[in-house]
Amino acid sequence: MALSCNLSYLLGVLRDGCLSKSGLKTEVTLAADLNLEWLSYIAGLAADEFSLPKQKFKAYKVWDRKSRRQCYRLKVYSKRVFDLLTSHYSEKTQLYWNTPKAIACSAIELQKRYIAGFYDAEGGCRNVDNFLSGKTKTLHCWASIRCKHEGFNEPLNYIKMILSSIGITSSIYDSDELVMTGKRNLSLFYKTIPLKHGQKRDDLKKLLIFARALSADA
Repeated sequence: MALSCNLSYLLGVLRDGCLSKSGLKTEVTLAADLNLEWLSYIAGLAADEFSLPKQKFKAYKVWDRKSRRQCYRLKVYSKRVFDLLTSHYSEKTQLYWNTPKAIACSAIELQKRYIAGFYDAEGGCRNVDNFLSGKTKTLHCWASIRCKHEGFNEPLNYIKMILSSIGITSSIYDSDELVMTGKRNLSLFYKTIPLKHGQKRDDLKKLLIFARALSADA
């Protein structure tokens, strides 16, 4: 299947997903999130992309040990979807997933959609609401994308390279977090990368409005 805008975005989203197989049973976790509205959007996008009924994509409530709260995992049991996605990522743990070759060889607009999916799944502006409400007193104008990887973190370094090509400066901290700082970088990221996660896009917008880098009607 040739890369489309939707598939490019979904390959980014899948960075927070999983591809597993037990015997003849295949399982695809497309994403995990607290936001059911975004997961419903992903289900609709995947249903259109893979020509399946949306109801085949189900959100299961699970306990997230990392955040210590309940979240949802969007799953589909489909060998065809599994085979398609494992042509881009291996069945191995995400620690060994590099940037899909199809993305690396694609046009910049598809690469932007891949980055958007990656950010929507694994990025954000931490504690922005606490800062804007006065609960915390300091917050740098920054946003980040997190990705653990075995050895050299190729996925984050790839994103860093693409962002640099469109004028956005970023840095990688502790080998597993790509960080963008400063009003200019975050404003350009907001305007250039087509984010679809409503809450994460709104968090970034609120931060930029507070920093007077964006108007309220942008």
